[in-house]
Amino acid sequence: MRFPGTLIKGTLVKKYRRFIVDVRLEDGTLVTAHCPTMGTMQGISEPGLQVMLSDSGLETRRNKLTWELVNINGTWVGVNSALPLKILVESIEQKLIPSLTEFTEIQVEATYGHRNKIDVMLLGMEQNCFINTYHVSWVENGVSFFPDVPSLRIAKTIQQLTDIAPQGHRAVAFFLVQRNDSTLFKPAEDVDKIFLKAMLAAQSAGVEIMVYQGVVTPEAITLGKPLPYSLE
Repeated sequence: MRFPGTLIKGTLVKKYRRFIVDVRLEDGTLVTAHCPTMGTMQGISEPGLQVMLSDSGLETRRNKLTWELVNINGTWVGVNSALPLKILVESIEQKLIPSLTEFTEIQVEATYGHRNKIDVMLLGMEQNCFINTYHVSWVENGVSFFPDVPSLRIAKTIQQLTDIAPQGHRAVAFFLVQRNDSTLFKPAEDVDKIFLKAMLAAQSAGVEIMVYQGVVTPEAITLGKPLPYSLE
């Protein structure tokens, strides 16, 4: 997924509300930008970090600039939690995920059953595949962790997949680590034990856990290599 236009360089001044940040641009201008992610943004929201913003071009939008990237010790990290869904769909269309090439139709933010929503539904001749996507940006000592804040909503999306798996369809939890300095993914048990329990139950029920590394540059974020994971 390529960014629309050239990203704007700046320095993070302050993240002072859940979806708002102040950034000092290279010319000294102080701007307020939209922060497109929830959570504490563990380790990637300290003042003074180099960041990059996209410009929506919409003058009517309250904050037309959006925070897209932050540089952590020379590694670009994607902070936009909406991108894993877009990158997954793009990767499926380009047949970059071998186990998801057999399906004939992609439905994004699809409805199934009685008004149930799923991030991606893949339709096939013999079975369908239901996928929820998750944005990961927290890494310590090469290990990526998720989530960085307790969330019953996130645990419920894992439970949703757990309910689907025994019905004869495939169910996938897709985690995209939007940085290239991780070698292993683990649920953040110290942050959210309910999420870990949901993941263990999902795995037992047959939910497939896919973790991929993102290739992050100031021009684009694309799908990288699969990463191993541990639920221990």
